[in-house]
Amino acid sequence: MHDTSGTMADGDKLGQARRALEFCLRNLDERDRFGVVRFATEAEALADTLLPADEASREKAVAFVKGFKPIGGTAIADALARGLKLATLAHDPDRPCFVVFLTDGLPTVGTTDVGKLVDVVTDAAGKRPVRVFCFGVGTDVNTHLLDRIVETTRAASQYVLPGEDLEIKLASFYGKIASPVLANLELTVEGDVRLSKLHPAPLPDLFKGEQLVILGRYAGAGRATLTLSGTVAGEPRRFTLTKSFPERDDGRDFLPRLWAARRVGFLLAQLRLHGESKEVRDEAATLARRYGIATPYT
Repeated sequence: MHDTSGTMADGDKLGQARRALEFCLRNLDERDRFGVVRFATEAEALADTLLPADEASREKAVAFVKGFKPIGGTAIADALARGLKLATLAHDPDRPCFVVFLTDGLPTVGTTDVGKLVDVVTDAAGKRPVRVFCFGVGTDVNTHLLDRIVETTRAASQYVLPGEDLEIKLASFYGKIASPVLANLELTVEGDVRLSKLHPAPLPDLFKGEQLVILGRYAGAGRATLTLSGTVAGEPRRFTLTKSFPERDDGRDFLPRLWAARRVGFLLAQLRLHGESKEVRDEAATLARRYGIATPYT
């Protein structure tokens, strides 16, 4: 989903985005299916269904992208509805489904309420597991909305500031999500040990070339078996590791502060996305004071 509203005329913003999108289209795997939705005052899809990533469809899409002109408002509600409809209509449990949402502004046409816009995404994600990766461009971006969307769909967001090369960042972003390795991750433990307060939460999908560092707390001691489970092309995968969990390990005294920093960041994000909560605020402040972490509350 690509924003072509009037504000995309600033500098070479739209030109960079077009070139990056063309790069993504030309580098689709032949087994992929894809769609393109441009939006300004209204949303317009390249086709009413996903297309095969053959040469004819890619060239058709590139011609569509070359015709993008920056004009009009920002119909985010219409864009989300169109893009997610394409994704959910083409339901295939053996295929990961990714939506890349690129915008540089706030919703100005149609529904503008953040809660209602997130509901559009939630309803669609309930019909089929779909990840909506958000790409915000510039400083006048509704980061609250985009971050709520990626939280709901277990995806990720990126932001490009004025002066940064949008073309390079978008192409790099696509290069990461083009090669999923393990989806729907879950970490469990069996034995006399209990895990709690794991971060990141929920666990994100894993892509080629990435590493995932999980920080958390455990109670109990002794040997226990950790299991990381997920899916690859719809097929379940499990990886197990048996380790000894000591009652105390003073040789890694840096780990508690690393966990606390991740935990405080998570709590502050919850306050920003979902509003003030005394319980959440107090937990963040307590951890921040104990581990010497600067926050708005300490």
